[in-house]
Amino acid sequence: MDTPVLLLDLDALHRNIARMAEFSKTTGCRVRPHVKSHKTPRVARMQIDAGAIGVTCAKLGEAEAMVAGGITSILISTELVGESKLARLTSLARHANITTVFDNRTAAAAVAAAAKQADVTLGALVDVNVAQDRTGVEPGTPGADLAEYVAGLPNLRFEGLQGYEGNLQHVYDPGERRTRCDEAMGKLLATRRAVEARGLPVRIVSTAGTGTCAFAAAHEGVTEVQPGSYIFMDADYLSVGGLPFELALTLLTTVISRPRRGVAIVDAGFKSISTDAGMPRVSGDGGLVYKPHGDEHGRLESPNDDVLPALGGVVQLVPSHCDTTVNLHDNFFVVRDGRVQAIWTIAARGRVS
Repeated sequence: MDTPVLLLDLDALHRNIARMAEFSKTTGCRVRPHVKSHKTPRVARMQIDAGAIGVTCAKLGEAEAMVAGGITSILISTELVGESKLARLTSLARHANITTVFDNRTAAAAVAAAAKQADVTLGALVDVNVAQDRTGVEPGTPGADLAEYVAGLPNLRFEGLQGYEGNLQHVYDPGERRTRCDEAMGKLLATRRAVEARGLPVRIVSTAGTGTCAFAAAHEGVTEVQPGSYIFMDADYLSVGGLPFELALTLLTTVISRPRRGVAIVDAGFKSISTDAGMPRVSGDGGLVYKPHGDEHGRLESPNDDVLPALGGVVQLVPSHCDTTVNLHDNFFVVRDGRVQAIWTIAARGRVS
């Protein structure tokens, strides 16, 4: 393999998918995994075959790649605005069961008009701001008002609520994370009760990620969760206490220079591995420290020169954030017991619109 390349441990991937499937069976809470971590229809199919009810996509481009790969039940969890996006959305709805989200009347009316013109029907969730302060209508009465409005629009099928507390996924202490998740679920379920008081059935309450799904599922009224990173994990998620998932994704990189003692230069820099969640870790117990050293280069450091790899040696880096690292690559090199078993195309790589 010409480095840098993403290595995907097939057995660890299977175990992570199986653990999430067992969680769903045990709790009765459905799983609709987020594809923004893997961006690959083949992995999505593995998740669905294990019991997931469909997938969640952050962007239309991801949804298009999933539909092209045969995935037909999709929640698009981000608000969509603009004629181009609505044309793409309604086109997708001819080929798959598509649900999308709204946090205001203007966008909902525009989607309904586009769906009516295209003669398609879309599932609709009201997006509720429960913790993240990003998108979302305020909980309670404002959420119920919007739900009532959406339910009255043509070619939209009101299904329920979304309330994602993404800001809590990387709270390392389990006790603090649970407390804050419980607060968020309180807001989301209060909105559910307010909607139901208007006589509207709420079939779906979708929420949570890898770090909070176990806590969210304990709340009666939450119907599905949207974990994504659990299939791979990363250096940041491995620091989040209480999660039962294991590392499945690393980046293989080669030493291309040994310019001085205590330093080795590798062929993985900013274009190969992301640093938005901190520095990647060097796999193993050698005590090596990795730092990016430009677009194409990285730097391994150690006070003990003897533990640094020789020229041409390889090391595996643990990404600090799996989602953004995956989006830098075209393929996964799927390995088992140290041997490459397959190469899987990352079909939605770069699909950010």
